[in-house]
Amino acid sequence: MVNNPKAGQWYNDELFFSNAYQGLPKSARNLFHCLRNELRFDKKLNGGRRYLNNGDVSYTIIQFRQKFGTTSETYIRARNQLIKVGLIKQTYRGGYGSGSMAKYKILALTYLPRSEERWRNYPDKNWESDIPKAKGLTIGKETRWKKGQSGRNIKSQPIQSNPNGVFTP
Repeated sequence: MVNNPKAGQWYNDELFFSNAYQGLPKSARNLFHCLRNELRFDKKLNGGRRYLNNGDVSYTIIQFRQKFGTTSETYIRARNQLIKVGLIKQTYRGGYGSGSMAKYKILALTYLPRSEERWRNYPDKNWESDIPKAKGLTIGKETRWKKGQSGRNIKSQPIQSNPNGVFTP
């Protein structure tokens, strides 16, 4: 996490005034800024910037919660909104053990080819299908009640009659 008060990000007018950026809630703008701050570039490159870690950028829920005092759900909604409008793309899911963090590629940088800058096509096109779905919901799928089932046994106990003709449970 970058804590350098002199660090910053420059957004060109085309990005800043785009439908994709202007439609973002404050939490999504904050997350986008934090993700961009995680970029590292080659300082020796003459005449431009080459980002060394675009595609491996990570900013965790815990970092976001500590920085902005929000809930985990706010982070998830902000991330999903950034993916939907085409400003970021998830390259690695994460969550597979200690240190396994989700990684993202930022699609709003000056050196990227226009074909990779998805945000330019928003709102005509969105990337809602790229939003990661919750995993682990397949447990017990075979044993779930089917439509119309109540879960109640129709014959809870066999009914027997005695010699007097009286039914007993």
